[in-house]
Parts: sequence; structure tokens; C-alpha cells
Amino acid sequence: MNAADAQPRPRWQRAAAALGFHVPVLAFALRTALAAFAALALAHAMGLEHPHWAAMSAWAASQPMREHLLSRGLYRFGGSVVGVVYAVALVLLAQDSLWVLAFGLALWVAACAFLGNLQRGYLVYGCMLAGYSAAMVVLLHHGPADSVWPLAWDRMLTVITGVAAALCISWCFAPRRKAAVLIAQSRSALAQVLQAAAAQLRQPSAGQALDQGHLLSRLAQVEELLELYPEGSRTARNTSRAMHWQQHYAMELVYQLGQAQGNTGAGAGAQASASSAILAAGSGALAPAQIQAQRLALCDAVDQLAQAMHAAPHAQAASPQGLNHALHQAIRACEASIASLQGGGQQALPGLHALYLLLQAIRRGLRAEALDLNLPARSGHSGQRGKGRKGCNGRHDSPLALHRDWVGARQAALRAGGTLLVFGMVWAWTGSGLVAFGMLGLSVMLLVFSAFESPSHTMAFVLRGQLIGAGLALLCQSWVWPLAQSSWQMVAMLLPFALMGGLVFAHKRTAAGAMDTNMAMFILLAPVFPAAGSFGQHLSMALVVVSGPALAWVVYRWVYPTNDQRRLQTLARMMVQEVPDLARRLLQDGRPVQWQVRPAHPSNRWQVQLHHRLLRLVRWADKTQWPERAVLPRMALSLRAMPATLLQLQQWRRETILVTPALRRTERLAVVALRRLVQWGAGAPSASASRNARAAWQALAQQSCLPAALAEQAQCLAQRDIPALDAVRHALHESQA
Repeated sequence: MNAADAQPRPRWQRAAAALGFHVPVLAFALRTALAAFAALALAHAMGLEHPHWAAMSAWAASQPMREHLLSRGLYRFGGSVVGVVYAVALVLLAQDSLWVLAFGLALWVAACAFLGNLQRGYLVYGCMLAGYSAAMVVLLHHGPADSVWPLAWDRMLTVITGVAAALCISWCFAPRRKAAVLIAQSRSALAQVLQAAAAQLRQPSAGQALDQGHLLSRLAQVEELLELYPEGSRTARNTSRAMHWQQHYAMELVYQLGQAQGNTGAGAGAQASASSAILAAGSGALAPAQIQAQRLALCDAVDQLAQAMHAAPHAQAASPQGLNHALHQAIRACEASIASLQGGGQQALPGLHALYLLLQAIRRGLRAEALDLNLPARSGHSGQRGKGRKGCNGRHDSPLALHRDWVGARQAALRAGGTLLVFGMVWAWTGSGLVAFGMLGLSVMLLVFSAFESPSHTMAFVLRGQLIGAGLALLCQSWVWPLAQSSWQMVAMLLPFALMGGLVFAHKRTAAGAMDTNMAMFILLAPVFPAAGSFGQHLSMALVVVSGPALAWVVYRWVYPTNDQRRLQTLARMMVQEVPDLARRLLQDGRPVQWQVRPAHPSNRWQVQLHHRLLRLVRWADKTQWPERAVLPRMALSLRAMPATLLQLQQWRRETILVTPALRRTERLAVVALRRLVQWGAGAPSASASRNARAAWQALAQQSCLPAALAEQAQCLAQRDIPALDAVRHALHESQA
């Protein structure tokens, strides 16, 4: 415990904590409430028709960190511009036809939901905002089509006012992003992978087993933190990009370690140890003592690097001989091992290659991290080594092939667009303003929360928050505003309610859904003097507002129901299905363009995307405590090995001239094996389909015309990979049933 933690907290903080407030959130909530009130007052002074929209924009744009505050504000402004432009074009095109407006709005909301669920970070929010900004203009517009311009400009100016107020007030107090926290966690996870590699190199096959599950969980935790890290900062984007590549190469090394351990444990070359399997294909050209010395030197260097990476990120500023020196020594030891093996006529196996690529990725990451931490990048001559080695280092500057949830995006588009179309038809048929107002709230719920882990579960907290906000609004409309003598007095009377919204946001019991408390309160509190409307009218409007989350809960519950368990199952099912889909493509065209790559090269696009999906799957499994998460390491090993085997088989088929009966027989068996793999992936898991696929690949592996390495991979596919994926498919089928 440091000295700052040992000091007693001020009396007001102890009192706030005793009352149930989250003290670190309380200051942010109160300054955001003041920013919302300031935005409302400024919009009212500007003569805008809906000044309460500015307060809502201030709440939506505020974030606890400066970089996120800037990024979210920009996306809110950009999304509003796009949505308003579409809404104006739709209104002018419709020319007062409610049917055209209903169909056009449903189509736009579906498109925004689809695109939003494919994005990451605050770009998701920008896409969703474009959807319901258009809904606000379309559904709240009354009168001829040409009169839509004042409402459109009002929407734009209120958004600008709210974002500007949030930036001006929150920017003075919001701290910068703490880069050292994420960098320390990333280095700690990479250090554990390096320690596992060093232990695997040092110990013989009788050593301790590789804990792939723990390594995958640690890497998955870092991957989740990278979601919002690059927002609002160019240096953070570079750091995030470097960390993604580090994650990829670390996953590749974990795969190679598991592959070597699986081969030695399964008896495939039982005379070789796991360490020699990682280093080289054989040991005939070098003396055993020389191989042992090189291996121990490499292990010592990797262990020292792992220990240095466990230190605090700022430690490298005080010690030039720390992390960068350890990394330089590890790279030199790895290069010496590769040079000795190649000089002796041997070829280093992918395990040593993957280790070298991870070290190079760490070297590049240290440069980006030093800039992010405002530290001098002391890469030394280790930074000079490897320059010009793009063939070895991989194309680290190429675009990252990260996972995109196409299934979830399609379901979100159909859910949001279909629901808005049904209610839009009711609106067009009846012309009711209450139906239009209800559609506005429903569009927000179906857009913003569609990318959440469990939207139906979230709707319960949203409904509670909006009920609290509606109650505060009714209290203000019925008991406070009748006392006002001018519109400015009505605005001033909103200050206590704005502060109450901040207190609701900071209290532990009401924090979940508190954002919607403020949104519902401000959308109902339009300061128009003199105050008009009876309590019954105000109550009916409040019920229409809170009907949005209630209807959205029903939709999320019954139309493509989505929660964290279903997202996990969908992702796992999609990943497993890619193997028979690849086999089908190889059968159909024979010369795939997208997949025509060297399978042993770890920087291929499909491998990068697979590793990212595996990390997301592991994180989902850890969050949901999936009962079958113990099979994920074997699933990861099989999903990484099977596409490589299929691609190598396809390459052999293209390059082989079938001039002998044995070669032609092998080609026929290869086609049969691919077809059986396609049948294995079709429909529900079947014991007969699995048995046929394994038998076909077993028969192919026994052909003498097949290269020895490819025959061994086909044998592993039959004996290890298909059973591993069978276990996952059965678990998914049982959970779905």
C-alpha cells in the first residue's frame, strides 16, 4: 500500500460512501449533470425549439477520460449529421406520405443496425446514432415536407451545443487515459507465454504439461481491453495495432507449443522430446552437446525477457539495460539458434519461427508503447536488427483481419427493421402522434442496445431507469413548473432535477440504467412557457416513453433472442463450420484465390482472424462459465491445424502430375476425404458422418505417394482434430436443444 492509499479520505467522501454513492463516479456524474444543464440553458438562450435535446447530447457525449470524451463527441456529431441528412431527403421524397416514411425509416434503421454491429469501439455508437437521429426528425416532423428544415437545423444545433458543453466542462476535469495499465497487462500475458515456451524448450517430454487454457484466458483478457483503448488518440491506435499483432504471434506460438506437445504425447515421433520438436526437424548435422547449449542459452534469454516484462512499464525509463536489453539478448539467441540449424543443413520448425516472430512483434510494440507512455524509445541496436527482414517479420503493417459478427449484424438488422416496419404501418394507418413518439423510443432501444452482450437483460435496468426519469419529470411538470413566471424560470427550476439525475447515476443501487433516467427525464421536460397540458396528458406521454424499453424487451426476447450464451454458441458454431466450408470451396473451384497462401506462414489473413475469434470465444466462455470451456484449447489447436492441412493438400493436388496409378488413387482418396469432411459439417452432429470422415482421412494418410509431413497431418486430422471438434459440436447441439 502506498502513502496515498494510507491517508484517510476526506469527510465528504466517507459520508458519500456511507450513503451508498460510488465516490469516484460521483464527481463525474455531478459535473456531467452541470454540463447538461449548461447545454440546456445555452440552447434556450439561442432560441432553439428543443433545448432539452442539448442536455441529452451532453449526457450521451460525456466520458470519464479525455480521449474517449473527444472520440464519442465526434462520433455523436458525425452520426447526427448523416442521420439528419437522410431524414431530410426522405421527408422531401415522401411528400407527406406516411407509408413512404415508414418504409424508408425501417430500411434506414435496419442498415444502421447492420453496420453498427459490424464495427468496434465508438464507431458502433456513431452508426446507431445515425439511425435514431433520422427517426427523431422523421417522427417528430409535422406539417408540409418543406417545413422539415427548421427541425433538422434544430437537431443539429442542439447536438453541437450539447457536445460542446460536455467538452468544455468535462475536459477540464477528465484525466488522460492510463496507458500503463493496459501495457502492463499485455506484457504480463506475453511474459507468461514466453515462460511457457522457455519451459517447453528446457524440459524434456516428461516435463509439466502446457496449460493452454490459462494462456488463452490471459490473452483474451488483454484482447477485451483493446476494444476501446485506441479511441481518441493516434498513438493509442498505433499501440493497439501493435498489441493486436503481439496477440496474434503469441497465439501462433501457443499453437506450435501445443502441436509439439500433442505430437510427442500421442506417440508421433516418441523418440523426440518436445524441446527438440520445437527447435529442429532432426539432430544429425549438429552434435547433441551443441544443440543442448544453444537451447539452454535461448531458454535463459527468454526467461530473462519474461522477468523484465513483468516489471512496471515505466521501469524501462530508469534502466537502459532492462527490458530492451533483455529483448535484444533473446533476439540474438534466437537468431543464433536459427543460423546454426540452417548452417548445419537443417530447417527450423515453425515453433522456433513463431518464437522469433513474437520477439520481433514485442520489439515493434515497445516502440509504440514508449511513444504512448511519453518515454524515449530505447530499442538500441535491437531495433536495427531485423530492418529489411520483412520476409521474416511478417507484414505487420498490413490491415488486421479482426472478427466481425456477420450473424449478429444480420439478426439485428432484421429485428430492428422488421419491428419498425410493423409499427410504422400502424402509424401510417392511424396517423397517431403517440404511435410515432413510441416508435422513436423503440428505435433507440433496438439500435443502441443491439450490440450489448444481453439486450433483453439490459432492458430491465433501462426500464427501471426510465421509470425513475419519468417520475422526476412528472414531479417537475406537476408541482414545480406551474410556479414559474417565465421560460427562464422554468429553465432555472430544472437545475435541481439535473443534479438529482447525477446523484441517481452515482448511487450504487440505481447506477444500472441511470443514463436512461436522465434521457427520459430530459426528453419529457421541454421548457415551453406557459406550461401547458394536464397531469393526464403528461402521464400519457411518460407512459409512451417508458413503453419503448418494455416493447424492446419483448422484441429482444422473442425475435432472434440474444444473450451472452447465444453469442458464444453462435461464434463457436461459425468457427467450426468454416472447416467444412473451406473443404467445399476447395472441391468446387480447385484454385482458391482468397485461401491461396502458405499455411506455415503465421501472418496469413485467415490465421489472424482465427486467432482473434478464438480469443473472443475464450473470453465469452470465461464470462459465462461455459461448462464445456475445458475443450477450448483442443478446439483451438484443431481449428488452427485443419485449414493448414486442407490447404497443403490442395497445394499438393495442384502441383502433382497424376502419371501413376498410385498417384491417381491418392487423388481420388483426397477428393473423398474432402467430401466426407463436407458431409461431416452438414446438419446435426452424427456418429456415422464422423466415423466416415475419420476413415477417409485415415485411408488418405496411409498412401505412400503422399508427402510424409502431409500424411502425418492427415493422420492427426483423423485421430485428433475431428474428435475434438465433434465434442464441441455435440456440446453446442445439446445446449441448443
